Amino acid sequence: MTRGIMSASDVPSTTIDGEDINTIWAEFQATLDLANEHRSAIAELFTYTTTLESDLVAQMSTEDDFEEASEFGVPTSINQNFEKLRIGFPLSWFDKATRFTWKFLRDATSEQVRTVHSQALEADNRLVFRGVMNALLGGVSRQNEKGTAVYPLWNADSVVPPAFAGNTFAGTHTHYLTTNSANIDGEDIKDLITHITHHGYGTNPGERVIVLANPAQTEDIRGLRVADGSPFDFITSDGAPAYLTTESLVGERPPSTFEGLKVIGSFGDAWVVEDHFVPSGYVIALATAGRNSPSNPLAFREHIRPEYSGLRQIPGSNAQYPLAQAYYSRGFGVGVRHRGAAAVMQVTVSTTYTAPTI
Repeated sequence: MTRGIMSASDVPSTTIDGEDINTIWAEFQATLDLANEHRSAIAELFTYTTTLESDLVAQMSTEDDFEEASEFGVPTSINQNFEKLRIGFPLSWFDKATRFTWKFLRDATSEQVRTVHSQALEADNRLVFRGVMNALLGGVSRQNEKGTAVYPLWNADSVVPPAFAGNTFAGTHTHYLTTNSANIDGEDIKDLITHITHHGYGTNPGERVIVLANPAQTEDIRGLRVADGSPFDFITSDGAPAYLTTESLVGERPPSTFEGLKVIGSFGDAWVVEDHFVPSGYVIALATAGRNSPSNPLAFREHIRPEYSGLRQIPGSNAQYPLAQAYYSRGFGVGVRHRGAAAVMQVTVSTTYTAPTI
């Protein structure tokens, strides 16, 4: 061997417990495919995948009425008069590297090598989740790489929401609300849901309103009762622990899960989902029509070339043993698609909404 240069025989082909390194590499590729197919439940359920830089999105259709018939005239045609808004979607690139020295691979077990890969998958999951949360909670307009406006939810930016079912709105209309108190109550939750339904979202067949909250807020939500002045009772889901009560239930209990999300109960027609990753002090209501529905509130943008979508693992310069150096890469962006299909409430005594740092 030339001094200072390792030959192929110096690089181990197996981990110390006998697993072939290239076999592990193939396993990593398989798990990446699985991770790309099943993004986090929240990212999938509340987004619509697109490769477009921007799109003309119908925010809601206006109504058309019948006319009184005349003896000789013909009626006018029904026209689907959609109010459309040019919506931009962002796209950014993120990466992280793994580097294994030959000494590490010489002495490492297969589980030690897999642990690094698992950390990369977890980091990617958090990255996507943060993108979703920032799009929902940010409350400010941005621009994408083409200079097209990337809007938040309705946020009093003088763009007037379209009328729906007799409801009209001003340019000051906002979906970033506060409780004006230290705790959230039933009226707050009802107001949050109404800010979605009065735009026509969450009311159609196949749609569902989901209330997302941190355990710090679901503790208050679990105690909501009509007897105490709440508009609705909180009804525990099928997955709740057994308990004794003198009250009887009228109607059905909500399911324990919904599309991979843990449902703790219902409030009115909405299902309440508890998630530790929702920032404490914020409660989110969203309308969803199922995974990857175009009526979902958010757009999840990826590159137009499919080989650049999802989480990718790119081999390093050492092609014979790519685990010696590899790169994880993700290109995506999350923007609001339907500005009225979600609303956020901050639990604060202030009347001014402040976005969290995620």
